[in-house]
Amino acid sequence: MGSMPETKEISSSKLETKKDVDSEFLEEDLECLALQPQNYLRDNRSDIILLIILTSLTVFNFFSEPKLGSLNFFYIVILITGYSLGKRFAVLSAFLTILIVWAFILADKTPYLTHHTQGMLNFYMTLWSGFLILTGWLGSALAKCFQNETKEPSSE
Repeated sequence: MGSMPETKEISSSKLETKKDVDSEFLEEDLECLALQPQNYLRDNRSDIILLIILTSLTVFNFFSEPKLGSLNFFYIVILITGYSLGKRFAVLSAFLTILIVWAFILADKTPYLTHHTQGMLNFYMTLWSGFLILTGWLGSALAKCFQNETKEPSSE
């Protein structure tokens, strides 16, 4: 009879340690699940930027009435791209955006020519394209400037 209580004590201690181990694994899994979207966003920033560019171009082209005015949205996207991913990717993303916009314009010019003549449209698109590429370059320069400021301690 003396062995029965010992068996109950051993089995209850095994259950308690199993519950502790399970709760530790569960907490680790929850932490891993919480960090998983952050890691995915950090690792796939370039893919996310390209997805934003392509979907917003499509939405603006098919559902937006002021076609030329909605193109200014891409200054923000390209600036963020230059800041977070560097000069090369920002300039290439700006160039991709310009090419797709020109493809939409060449496919159907009538929505773009409602308020402008052909010459004014070409002039506006040339200015927009140049400033978009310049925005990508300036975004990366801004990132370098901030990195240099954080590396150098202030003398004040």
